[in-house]
Amino acid sequence: MNSVALAVLIDAMRFQCRLRELAFFEPSSTAERLGRIAASIERLSAGRYLIGLGPNCNELIRVGAYPIRFGRHASVLEEPHEMIIDYAVNDASLHGPREVSRYHCTIDPTTSIDSECVLIDEGSSTGTWLQPASQRIEPHDRVTITHGAMFSLGPSAANLFLLIAV
Repeated sequence: MNSVALAVLIDAMRFQCRLRELAFFEPSSTAERLGRIAASIERLSAGRYLIGLGPNCNELIRVGAYPIRFGRHASVLEEPHEMIIDYAVNDASLHGPREVSRYHCTIDPTTSIDSECVLIDEGSSTGTWLQPASQRIEPHDRVTITHGAMFSLGPSAANLFLLIAV
């Protein structure tokens, strides 16, 4: 199979897989989905959490006492990165474009208020953005975020996170 035929196959399958993913995870009514989400939140112990809301970041991350570094793994076309990341967003496909830098941003929980954290863009190529206002954080600035704040890795908001305190 030549590269063009292979590209056509890959493109079609990626599109179909995304449609199947949506059909599998969202077959229920809005009320059922909201009930499942609320039940999950009620089971959490007290603390701060980041909820990934995008297709490449849909996990629940407990924010403990230490900073959390976000980024992505190197693709097969890139050299490995020396920096260690704590949470990898699966944004390193062969097909690009990429929004998540290999060392993108850090959440620093070491504030005096239990419902807030500090968000730091680590010089990422596409920026860390406060949502829904689409406000870009300047590289290396320390921005305090609180319960209910959302930020994205890149401007598209496809890699979106919500900070909650329960």
